[in-house]
Amino acid sequence: LVVLGVVVGGLGSGTATAVAAAGTAARPDPHRTSSLGLLTVSATAGVLYLTIPHLGGGHRLPFAAIAAVALLVWPATARLGGATAAQGAASPVTGRLPHRRSGLVLAGGMLVWSMAQNALWGVSSRIGVVQAGLSEVTVGAVFAAALGAGLLGVAGAGLLGGRLGRAVPIGLGTVIIAGSIVLSSSARDLGSFATGEILWNAVYPVVLSYLIGLAASLDVRGRWAVLAGSASSVGVACGPLLGSVLSEEAGYPAMGLVLGAATLLVAAPVTAVALHTGGRPLVPGSVRRRGGAPAALLAATATGSLPGAVPKLGAPEQPVTELRVPALRRGRLVRSAIRTAGPDGASGQADA
Repeated sequence: LVVLGVVVGGLGSGTATAVAAAGTAARPDPHRTSSLGLLTVSATAGVLYLTIPHLGGGHRLPFAAIAAVALLVWPATARLGGATAAQGAASPVTGRLPHRRSGLVLAGGMLVWSMAQNALWGVSSRIGVVQAGLSEVTVGAVFAAALGAGLLGVAGAGLLGGRLGRAVPIGLGTVIIAGSIVLSSSARDLGSFATGEILWNAVYPVVLSYLIGLAASLDVRGRWAVLAGSASSVGVACGPLLGSVLSEEAGYPAMGLVLGAATLLVAAPVTAVALHTGGRPLVPGSVRRRGGAPAALLAATATGSLPGAVPKLGAPEQPVTELRVPALRRGRLVRSAIRTAGPDGASGQADA
């Protein structure tokens, strides 16, 4: 019954995650959408960790709580069909899968990255109870505080958006996560255990939101988001088994060193993908500074995937191409650019 329930639940979870990934990629700002989703996930998990330990022991109540949350969310899914169809009709995209090499590197990196995170998460309660000598209620309180820190981290990531790009949050955040894994796995008291878990949970969803946004930006149809999310799900499935085997064979501190090293190794290729494909995002006001409405129209026409005359927030910039103009026509070109700029004549003159 346990295996059957897990298989059926995994089928539903994987289907919902794939649909969510495709929908996230179709949104104007994928990172903001993924941050909002992770924010609700962390909030729900934090409430469950705070309440369930005080309602009695056993496994029946936690599983019932998960089922109750799923039933409460179910009515909201009825509103997803119309929105998805409307977006698909507004911006049809066909052709080969773009950014194949970067997408494969990102999917492989997310598999290893997710496996390392969930390997620690699968044995964190045992580390707190067995190695640090804490009670189950205390461990639950630490987890709730850690998920609360995750709420703050995701909220901060949503507010920060793409101002720092994706490479800096992914690279620096992964380094911090590796250190937190080592600290948490070697904890022998409440202070070190709580510090490692809270710091890890504060940074982990932030990096995950940028990874999801990066995968969504590789293909507006969400194909890379689904494939990278599937690879991450494989890591989620294999992580607890890996953590259990390593902790049984080598102990919790050695397990932490192995997982931390694997996290650091995967940081380099994933950050390289963010540097290679991220670019500088368009932010409000940048279209006007770089040529007004004509520049926006040219950017939308060149990409072919952005409906409307103005690129949406987060759209990649178009490269500037130098054009050779005969000297006799140069004055006409300047006057034409100023007239085309409309009320923003100064901007048009500067661009001309």
